[in-house]
Amino acid sequence: MNGGIELQPITPSPADILAALRQIADAPDTADLAVTLHDVCVHLLPETRVDLFVLSKSTERLLITCGKQDLPSPPVMHCGPPFIAWLKQHGCQADVIPLMVANQLYGRLIVSQRSADVRRHALIIVNQLAPVVGLWLVAHRHLIALEDIEEQLRITQERLRQLEEMRLRATLAAGAAHDIGNLFASVLGHTQLLLQTAPPDLHDDLKTIEQAARDGHYLLRRLLTIRSTTHSSEATTSPVLLPALVHDALRLTQPFWGTRRSVTVKIALAPVPPVRGHPADLREVLVNLILNGVSAMPEGGTLTVRTYSTGERAFVEVSDTGIGISPAHQSAIFQPFVTTRETGSGLGLSVSQTIVESYGGAISVSSTPGRGTTFSISLPLAHTTDMMPDPPALRCAAS
Repeated sequence: MNGGIELQPITPSPADILAALRQIADAPDTADLAVTLHDVCVHLLPETRVDLFVLSKSTERLLITCGKQDLPSPPVMHCGPPFIAWLKQHGCQADVIPLMVANQLYGRLIVSQRSADVRRHALIIVNQLAPVVGLWLVAHRHLIALEDIEEQLRITQERLRQLEEMRLRATLAAGAAHDIGNLFASVLGHTQLLLQTAPPDLHDDLKTIEQAARDGHYLLRRLLTIRSTTHSSEATTSPVLLPALVHDALRLTQPFWGTRRSVTVKIALAPVPPVRGHPADLREVLVNLILNGVSAMPEGGTLTVRTYSTGERAFVEVSDTGIGISPAHQSAIFQPFVTTRETGSGLGLSVSQTIVESYGGAISVSSTPGRGTTFSISLPLAHTTDMMPDPPALRCAAS
């Protein structure tokens, strides 16, 4: 009784209950379920508050609050009993309806009212809604798991596609490398024939061509015989002198900088103990760095190559006065297919880093945009007296 007037709860028709069940079942996500439950409570349970707690991996949390909401926001609670106690502190009577599906508990509906007169009526309606809410929780949980599986499947399929593409490219590259190796062998043979009859003033250039052909043939053999992503050098190392390799690399790249009067090449090659490595590999690294330095100076500048040793390591530095590399790109330039040049492949520095690290060395970059770039290579000393002969003199400046 309230003021002499007895509260008469509105009894929903079976059609109203059926419509509410359909709305709950059709809710596509948690947000829509919250809206649906709130609308159902407002129309069918006007004096009732309903809180949905869900269980997940032995933990419980409040997911949805709907219906009459005239209480302050509750504190964070991870289970039903403290929440029920909080409701009672605010003058509400609470009942718990478990959400059971196939004898497994998935959550709880906590039904609370301030008036005892509507309590039985609300429980009858909520008990009819509870099985569908439980089924919705199960279906939603499985839907999320299925979406995760589909995403993992998509990622796996994409990786398989990339691997298949890489396998095809590797097959084509191996075939091309074999054919190019035959071409290098032909260049090498004809160069050796020319050395027998050419005038003495052509011998230096022909020997440079011969060395380039030998290095190219070796690099292609390395491509055809590699068996892992890490370059193997255990069977091909020998003591080499960095100053000699610098002279070799400058001779090989001279056509790219020797004809440009705006480019000056300077060398400061201090005597350093030998390092261990294959000459063709280390020449490849130096050629890459020299060509990169020249390309970074489209308006001209100075390329400087220096060698020195400190402690148990020998160093070679290649510096240019070109456009430089922005700080954002410096950390990524050694990654495959990353390049700052429109015509670059993005492989030179990646391959160079792999080669240097395979011999126990390291390569680093220091650059200031607009002022130039310095690449530094450090390699462990070979600890041997097997010294290579001093290289012949080379004209290293074009003015």
